Amino acid sequence: MDDEEETYRLWKIRKTIMQLCHDRGYLVTQDELDQTLEEFKAQFGDKPSEGRPRRTDLTVLVAHNDDPTDQMFVFFPEEPKVGIKTIKVYCQRMQEENITRALIVVQQGMTPSAKQSLVDMAPKYVLEQFLQQELLINITEHEVGASDPGYAIEYNLPKIGSGWAVAQTPASGLMEEVPPPWIRVD
Repeated sequence: MDDEEETYRLWKIRKTIMQLCHDRGYLVTQDELDQTLEEFKAQFGDKPSEGRPRRTDLTVLVAHNDDPTDQMFVFFPEEPKVGIKTIKVYCQRMQEENITRALIVVQQGMTPSAKQSLVDMAPKYVLEQFLQQELLINITEHEVGASDPGYAIEYNLPKIGSGWAVAQTPASGLMEEVPPPWIRVD
């Protein structure tokens, strides 16, 4: 992948992560939410092949709007598949800074032992994993995004067509209560 394309991907991923943090109630400046590709390049660089930006440069710490002591790290590990060694480094940093929540943006996933370590640390540390591919598009900004009330389950479940088999039961109130033909009624 060339530098231009990789820089664009990193910008989109970071932008989506900042929006996700904002949606969860964490303090994110409007400048961070509205950062253009050119501003991203000026801040972090545009030559990923030369380490500008390095993925670790994108790491961010955000504080919650309601409780500034409730902070969360967002880590961008360098290695494509994250192992337990990286998870331990992140947990050590979280422990040093007294932070219990983090998001990890991985390129290709995690090793089974790394995934298990997330489960083992769950009571003390909450680490959530996101594949960078999932973050290239913010689904809540899409035309038919997750927050679109027209596609929410609570709006679709009650809609049952009167011609549907399930509507053809006495409990539906759409038909008379008539015994089935195999029951004789005299």
